[in-house]
Amino acid sequence: MKRGPLANELRVLVDRHGFETVSLELQMLETRQEPTEQLARGTQAKARRRNGRVTAPEYVQKMNVGADRRPAVVVLADRFEAKSFLPRCADISNFCTIYGIEEPASKSRAAAIPRLFKHLATMDAREVQVLVDNNAFSGPSQLGPLAEAIRQHGRAGQNQDAKGRDAPAE
Repeated sequence: MKRGPLANELRVLVDRHGFETVSLELQMLETRQEPTEQLARGTQAKARRRNGRVTAPEYVQKMNVGADRRPAVVVLADRFEAKSFLPRCADISNFCTIYGIEEPASKSRAAAIPRLFKHLATMDAREVQVLVDNNAFSGPSQLGPLAEAIRQHGRAGQNQDAKGRDAPAE
């Protein structure tokens, strides 16, 4: 039987990370569990990196964060990586200004990770949870639905005007 692309990709992962690590990750995906502390420590050195830099979730994983803040900080780290929390450098600059954090010298999102998440780890647990709950600092709103509503309203108004002009005078 011919091997498909999935088998080839899995072979690359097994070669890179080892069979046991890949197997444990697949089991966790199946049960939707978070990695245990022991597994997380064992795979940190081999964790996925972009341009050799640590991702926000990796950075938070290594941090000593209070148990009351950890879930919210982890969510923010995941959102940061997905660019749904502080998606642009301008958003990071705004966040730093609001919370009195010295802005990173480098103007890259990756360079801001340590400074941002060290500050988030020291914030009040309720305040961090509010950032998560309110989806704060998520960048610009999705304006597509609003634009469509305006367009539809404009067309409805134009149709009303046309009907008024065509109606016979009394």
